[in-house]
Amino acid sequence: MIGRILALCGWLASIVARPFRRSPLARVPSVPALFLAVLLIGLAGLPLVLPYLDPQPLDISVADVHEGSVTAPGTWVRIDGRLYALSDSPTGESGAYALLVDEAQRLRAIVARAPAPITVASADVAVTSVTGRLVQASTAIQEPLPIEATEAGTPPVIAPDRIIELDPVAKGPRTVPWPLAIPPALLAVMLLVGARTGYPVFRATRDIDVLSAPLGMGQRLPAAYGGRIGPNRRDLADPGGVLLLVRRGPKGDLLTAQPLPEDGGVAPGPVTIGGGWTAGRIGDVHAVRETVPALKIRSELVDATFLFARTAERDRVAALITVDR
Repeated sequence: MIGRILALCGWLASIVARPFRRSPLARVPSVPALFLAVLLIGLAGLPLVLPYLDPQPLDISVADVHEGSVTAPGTWVRIDGRLYALSDSPTGESGAYALLVDEAQRLRAIVARAPAPITVASADVAVTSVTGRLVQASTAIQEPLPIEATEAGTPPVIAPDRIIELDPVAKGPRTVPWPLAIPPALLAVMLLVGARTGYPVFRATRDIDVLSAPLGMGQRLPAAYGGRIGPNRRDLADPGGVLLLVRRGPKGDLLTAQPLPEDGGVAPGPVTIGGGWTAGRIGDVHAVRETVPALKIRSELVDATFLFARTAERDRVAALITVDR
């Protein structure tokens, strides 16, 4: 499962790099994926940063106004409470007025000047969040208050020198749409991983076919390869055909690899894998749609990954060289 996930990441990175194969960036194929990943990280940060650029009112209570914690005229505030319509003007100036009773402390209230008359009946008033500017003004309420605006018949204490000028539309609390950051952030992580792993992905394994016998003298085995075999090079994402065979050398059997021509022409000569230092690693190559047994070999003339149709075929070749298990 991990191999398939890494292969998907590598495939995405290769798709991003594909338009630049004929440009100088082809020498460093991971650059386009890295550049796009940086852009996506910036895009993922926008939903997290932009809400904090939107100004917000100061969250206070009516009690803060009474206690003098907020005194500066023009302060933009948000208060949770209940609005009860007033028939008479408590300031002597025309307008639509209401009494804002604090949600937590029902015996604290402040006069509010609304942009439009409040028509909600006193019995139906619910707690709401209002925003507006504190304005310096003298207030005096002469009319009787509805019983709902009192605490068991006791009227609230009203701020005598401040009113709140309500906004036409209350400013809602700041919300951060963090789910919008998940898709670009996830895609950026996949591109970063894909730029690191490449495509397809080789992953070492310890699973071997213990019943497979080494490839014998004169036996041939078709396979595919990506990498370097002598002067021949192929990309692992577009592997070429190769014929593996065992021939007799001056000091024993030697494993050789002969790349196969795609155009039906003359095949290049076989390249000796053994005969000197040789290192191998058993594993699997994961692509988006398939996983195939693979053997990574490094020697004096070969630095390639060989792909096989079956695990037993891979292990027959692996038995002829020194591999990390």
